[in-house]
Amino acid sequence: MADQFDSPVDVEADEQGFSGLGQMAVAVGIAVFTLAMLNAHALGAWADGLEPGARTARISAVAHGLADQTAARGLDVPRAALKQQWDKVKAARWPDQAISDQNQR
Repeated sequence: MADQFDSPVDVEADEQGFSGLGQMAVAVGIAVFTLAMLNAHALGAWADGLEPGARTARISAVAHGLADQTAARGLDVPRAALKQQWDKVKAARWPDQAISDQNQR
């Protein structure tokens, strides 16, 4: 069935023998893994927003565990540095908003 996939772009199989669909699956898998490792903090925040329940507790535990592991390995440093710079910009331009953000924490 995958051989009958009509693509508007012809993608030849590469040297390892992956079809165009296989190459796409590998690229998507690498992107998902990279985003999960570099943005684990956002996964934890997303899990916190879910409706409470036993299943949500397991999801939250996994998400926060991943966030803790990535932070321990230093993968969280670029996100934290970018957030710190953004907080400085917000404080400089919108003082009222920066104060209200600090009160919410």
